[in-house]
Amino acid sequence: MLKRTEVYAQLTLQPLYPSRAKRTYAYYRQNLARLAKQPDELFLQNINWLADTSTHGGFSVPRRSAEKVFPPLDYSQTPPCQELLAKDLHGNEWKFRHIFRGQPKRHLLTTGWSVFVSAKRLIAGDSVIFIWNENNQLFLGIRRANRPQTVMPSSVLSSDSMHIGLLAAAAHAAATNSRFTIFYNPR
Repeated sequence: MLKRTEVYAQLTLQPLYPSRAKRTYAYYRQNLARLAKQPDELFLQNINWLADTSTHGGFSVPRRSAEKVFPPLDYSQTPPCQELLAKDLHGNEWKFRHIFRGQPKRHLLTTGWSVFVSAKRLIAGDSVIFIWNENNQLFLGIRRANRPQTVMPSSVLSSDSMHIGLLAAAAHAAATNSRFTIFYNPR
């Protein structure tokens, strides 16, 4: 299994014989609504500024996103703030202070943000995804910005030949009724 901090999907596929494929397709089609249960709240925030990746400040969250995704703040406090606990894809817990302050007033993630930025090596252009699960737990993930390509040695396969090799491996797995795994990284 790959150890990554970015949001990705890992799919293990098992080719089916045609007669079994029809039964399986019918089952999933009937149960799709139950199987595709979506989380209630999702928040994707691009890190657009170098200040958001600084280890000295906080992360400015748009008001509508903060009000939609984070628990409500107690505005009778001075300043209104709360602790947020979120888990990443590896089960690591990240603690942030969500505060409403500044001129003009804005929602910020402060304490804990710089540790998160450093540990995940975030850069401007990356995105942070916050999502609640059905057990009311907050999770977060990262979608990396496209990084500039480094010069690759000539021994590294070209993109085209890699795609051909992957297709050949998938075709072989289908022909031999063997499982194969796909990793998908949305960009």
